[in-house]
Amino acid sequence: MKKEIPVACCHTVFTKEERIDYKDAWRELEKRRLGVAEIESGFEYQFPADSDTLRLLYDWISLERKCCPFLTFTVSASHENEPILLQLTGNAEAKAFLRDELNDKIQMITALGENNEV
Repeated sequence: MKKEIPVACCHTVFTKEERIDYKDAWRELEKRRLGVAEIESGFEYQFPADSDTLRLLYDWISLERKCCPFLTFTVSASHENEPILLQLTGNAEAKAFLRDELNDKIQMITALGENNEV
């Protein structure tokens, strides 16, 4: 039986450099985001289909999964005429977290970096 990972964002897992990279990646993704939709077990974000955005998504995911290991990240990318889709999913508690707290948590993580706290 698979053990449930607690739904808690652990923002202290980042080094100072990782926090800067995380903040920069998230800000750029926010600028590029085409849309967001609620799906059964989480949310689906749409981004432009260019290679730079795809690279940026993978950079952000590699950091985000360190602080939020309870989430599942699914990226779908076909050809450059279709948007890249990022699904953030999990159990019901994770979905509630995404709905209510994800943006607040991301802002807190990025604010810590701006205050030079580690």
